[in-house]
Amino acid sequence: MMSGLQFFTVKGKVPPKKNGPYLFMFNHESMFDVLMLAGAIPYYINAIGWEGVFKIPLFGYMAKRYGAYSITHDNTDKAKETLKAAEKILLVDKNSMVLSPEGQRTITGEMGEFKKGGFHFAKATKVTIVPIGLIGAYRANKRTSWTINPGRLTLAFGNPITADQYADLSVEQLRDLTKDKISKLIKP
Repeated sequence: MMSGLQFFTVKGKVPPKKNGPYLFMFNHESMFDVLMLAGAIPYYINAIGWEGVFKIPLFGYMAKRYGAYSITHDNTDKAKETLKAAEKILLVDKNSMVLSPEGQRTITGEMGEFKKGGFHFAKATKVTIVPIGLIGAYRANKRTSWTINPGRLTLAFGNPITADQYADLSVEQLRDLTKDKISKLIKP
């Protein structure tokens, strides 16, 4: 399917909504990521995003209206409060969520360090994690530029990691397992 100047492809299958909710975790390449995720997941999802995004005039307004949760990188206690409030989305409302364990878009094009907060969140909620690899979005729009370069965007769904599969893993082991699965999805 053609999207503006981008050719967009989805690999793998999104898990059915009825088996959710899910915590979709992805590598964060560019502002195209949100469009790729919305274009590939055919049901309502919510998001946890860096508070700075909510200050971008149109994008921030849309994120707030959509009900996305703003999270800070600078205050661990405040971030924990946000994640606690977001648990309601998964456990009570039964709606899936997306979050990037990197916490921010890549500057180099390489996947960055995964922070532990999302994995504490996964362990607390015991929901299935769906690894997602995003490919091409960094080339399409780098974090340091507003230029959009034509190209190919690919979103690859990985095999879900169920709560029973990670129950005995530490937060660090779950983080490393998820990062490994996403790394394999983005390898050529």
